[in-house]
Amino acid sequence: MGQIVRPHGIRGEALVDSHSDNPGRFAPGSKLLMGEADPRIVTVASSRPRSETKLVVGFEEISDRNEAERCRGALLFIDPSDAVPAEEGSYWARDLIGLEVFDLGGRSLGEISNVYSRPLQDLWEVAHPSGPVLLPAVERVIREINIPSGRVVVDPPEGLFGEET
Repeated sequence: MGQIVRPHGIRGEALVDSHSDNPGRFAPGSKLLMGEADPRIVTVASSRPRSETKLVVGFEEISDRNEAERCRGALLFIDPSDAVPAEEGSYWARDLIGLEVFDLGGRSLGEISNVYSRPLQDLWEVAHPSGPVLLPAVERVIREINIPSGRVVVDPPEGLFGEET
């Protein structure tokens, strides 16, 4: 949902690249998770826009520039229990990452390792044995998504996954 780009000023504020479409996510008092491996809870103390996608954010737990510098590059998340359910036919990236991808013939092509949201279409990065492959997440390619079973069935463009597909 966001990432700390760099410190801003000397009072512990940080420039944050926001990926959230919910403007209230960075409202003062909001609780966020910071970091991936061992996330810690941080509370937004202040927030103001810097550009269309960047905000200057102060956190109650970060009081100076040195602390903010140590947070450079940290990812910011909301607690999954605070997320609204995805709309019918839509999926959160966190629900897709880790799903195994199969072609129409039942062959495994790898796992979804990342989701890139783009204006025209999302791209799913599939960890394929020959290296990562960017799969267009469009209706004619994605044939079935079954989150409970952990699988996706696709009809990829010819040659996208090499000669074996």
